[in-house]
Amino acid sequence: MKTNYFISSLYFTFLNNQKLISYVISINLSRTNTLININNIKGNPKFFYSAGMFNLQKTQKIRQPKAIITILRALLTKSKLYKFKPVAVHFNNLFVNHQSYIFKKLKRKIFTKLITGYIYRSHNGCRLKKKKRIKIRTRTKKLTKE
Repeated sequence: MKTNYFISSLYFTFLNNQKLISYVISINLSRTNTLININNIKGNPKFFYSAGMFNLQKTQKIRQPKAIITILRALLTKSKLYKFKPVAVHFNNLFVNHQSYIFKKLKRKIFTKLITGYIYRSHNGCRLKKKKRIKIRTRTKKLTKE
Protein backbone atom coordinates (compact mmCIF):
# COMPACT_ATOMS: atom_id res chain seq x y z
CA MET A 1 0.00 0.00 0.00
CA LYS A 2 2.84 2.37 0.82
CA THR A 3 4.61 1.84 -2.51
CA ASN A 4 1.46 2.55 -4.52
CA TYR A 5 0.94 5.79 -2.62
CA PHE A 6 4.59 6.76 -3.15
CA ILE A 7 4.46 6.05 -6.91
CA SER A 8 1.17 7.89 -7.34
CA SER A 9 2.46 10.93 -5.45
CA LEU A 10 5.62 11.00 -7.61
CA TYR A 11 3.55 10.76 -10.76
CA PHE A 12 1.23 13.53 -9.57
CA THR A 13 4.10 15.90 -8.70
CA PHE A 14 5.81 15.15 -12.00
CA LEU A 15 2.68 16.08 -13.96
CA ASN A 16 1.97 19.25 -12.02
CA ASN A 17 5.46 20.69 -11.57
CA GLN A 18 7.24 19.90 -14.82
CA LYS A 19 5.74 20.96 -18.10
CA LEU A 20 7.22 19.15 -21.03
CA ILE A 21 6.21 21.80 -23.59
CA SER A 22 4.86 25.30 -22.97
CA TYR A 23 4.58 26.74 -26.49
CA VAL A 24 4.31 25.48 -30.07
CA ILE A 25 5.92 27.41 -32.92
CA SER A 26 4.53 26.30 -36.28
CA ILE A 27 6.25 27.45 -39.46
CA ASN A 28 4.02 27.02 -42.52
CA LEU A 29 5.16 27.51 -46.07
CA SER A 30 2.47 27.66 -48.70
CA ARG A 31 2.93 28.32 -52.39
CA THR A 32 2.18 32.01 -51.91
CA ASN A 33 3.18 32.96 -48.36
CA THR A 34 5.21 32.11 -45.26
CA LEU A 35 3.34 32.01 -41.95
CA ILE A 36 4.55 31.60 -38.37
CA ASN A 37 2.11 30.91 -35.52
CA ILE A 38 2.94 30.73 -31.83
CA ASN A 39 0.40 28.99 -29.62
CA ASN A 40 0.45 27.91 -26.02
CA ILE A 41 0.02 24.23 -25.28
CA LYS A 42 -3.78 24.55 -25.07
CA GLY A 43 -3.93 25.98 -28.59
CA ASN A 44 -4.58 29.63 -27.76
CA PRO A 45 -2.70 31.91 -30.18
CA LYS A 46 -0.02 34.21 -28.77
CA PHE A 47 1.60 35.65 -31.92
CA PHE A 48 0.97 35.46 -35.63
CA TYR A 49 3.34 36.68 -38.33
CA SER A 50 3.30 36.44 -42.10
CA ALA A 51 5.86 37.51 -44.68
CA GLY A 52 3.55 40.25 -45.95
CA MET A 53 3.78 42.04 -42.58
CA PHE A 54 7.47 42.67 -43.25
CA ASN A 55 6.97 44.14 -46.74
CA LEU A 56 8.19 41.01 -48.49
CA GLN A 57 6.53 40.71 -51.88
CA LYS A 58 5.97 38.02 -54.50
CA THR A 59 8.88 35.56 -54.60
CA GLN A 60 10.46 37.06 -51.47
CA LYS A 61 7.56 35.68 -49.42
CA ILE A 62 8.18 32.09 -50.47
CA ARG A 63 11.98 32.02 -50.43
CA GLN A 64 12.42 29.42 -47.80
CA PRO A 65 15.28 30.40 -45.51
CA LYS A 66 15.23 34.17 -46.02
CA ALA A 67 11.56 34.83 -45.26
CA ILE A 68 11.57 32.59 -42.19
CA ILE A 69 14.70 34.14 -40.72
CA THR A 70 13.41 37.70 -41.12
CA ILE A 71 10.16 36.77 -39.39
CA LEU A 72 11.94 34.90 -36.58
CA ARG A 73 14.29 37.82 -35.95
CA ALA A 74 11.35 40.12 -35.31
CA LEU A 75 9.71 37.51 -33.15
CA LEU A 76 12.75 36.92 -30.96
CA THR A 77 13.44 40.61 -30.43
CA LYS A 78 9.90 41.11 -29.11
CA SER A 79 9.90 38.28 -26.60
CA LYS A 80 12.59 36.87 -24.32
CA LEU A 81 10.08 34.39 -22.90
CA TYR A 82 11.03 31.51 -25.21
CA LYS A 83 14.60 31.31 -23.96
CA PHE A 84 13.55 29.68 -20.68
CA LYS A 85 10.28 27.91 -21.51
CA PRO A 86 10.32 24.60 -23.43
CA VAL A 87 9.08 24.99 -27.00
CA ALA A 88 8.05 22.58 -29.78
CA VAL A 89 8.80 23.58 -33.38
CA HIS A 90 6.63 22.29 -36.23
CA PHE A 91 7.77 22.71 -39.85
CA ASN A 92 5.19 22.39 -42.64
CA ASN A 93 6.32 22.03 -46.28
CA LEU A 94 9.91 23.00 -45.56
CA PHE A 95 12.89 21.33 -47.21
CA VAL A 96 14.90 19.06 -44.90
CA ASN A 97 18.19 20.90 -45.37
CA HIS A 98 16.46 24.22 -44.60
CA GLN A 99 14.96 22.66 -41.47
CA SER A 100 18.39 21.83 -40.10
CA TYR A 101 19.71 25.30 -40.97
CA ILE A 102 16.82 27.08 -39.24
CA PHE A 103 17.01 24.73 -36.27
CA LYS A 104 20.69 25.58 -35.76
CA LYS A 105 19.77 29.26 -35.71
CA LEU A 106 16.84 28.72 -33.34
CA LYS A 107 18.78 26.46 -30.97
CA ARG A 108 20.88 29.37 -29.77
CA LYS A 109 17.90 31.56 -28.95
CA ILE A 110 15.07 29.18 -28.01
CA PHE A 111 14.90 26.25 -25.59
CA THR A 112 13.49 23.59 -27.95
CA LYS A 113 12.31 20.19 -26.75
CA LEU A 114 10.62 18.80 -29.85
CA ILE A 115 10.97 19.24 -33.61
CA THR A 116 8.61 17.77 -36.17
CA GLY A 117 8.51 18.22 -39.92
CA TYR A 118 5.52 17.63 -42.14
CA ILE A 119 5.55 17.62 -45.93
CA TYR A 120 2.16 17.76 -47.55
CA ARG A 121 2.38 16.66 -51.16
CA SER A 122 -0.36 15.19 -53.23
CA HIS A 123 0.24 11.64 -54.35
CA ASN A 124 -1.54 9.04 -56.39
CA GLY A 125 -1.81 6.44 -53.65
CA CYS A 126 -0.64 2.98 -54.65
CA ARG A 127 -1.60 3.38 -58.27
CA LEU A 128 1.18 3.82 -60.80
CA LYS A 129 1.57 7.10 -62.59
CA LYS A 130 -0.22 7.26 -65.92
CA LYS A 131 2.16 6.52 -68.79
CA LYS A 132 2.32 8.83 -71.75
CA ARG A 133 1.21 7.21 -74.94
CA ILE A 134 3.77 7.20 -77.71
CA LYS A 135 2.45 7.18 -81.24
CA ILE A 136 4.27 4.84 -83.54
CA ARG A 137 4.64 6.43 -86.91
CA THR A 138 5.35 4.33 -89.96
CA ARG A 139 6.33 5.62 -93.30
CA THR A 140 4.09 4.67 -96.13
CA LYS A 141 5.59 3.85 -99.46
CA LYS A 142 4.25 5.85 -102.36
CA LEU A 143 3.25 3.85 -105.33
CA THR A 144 4.73 5.22 -108.51
CA LYS A 145 3.55 4.48 -112.01
CA GLU A 146 6.10 2.86 -114.20
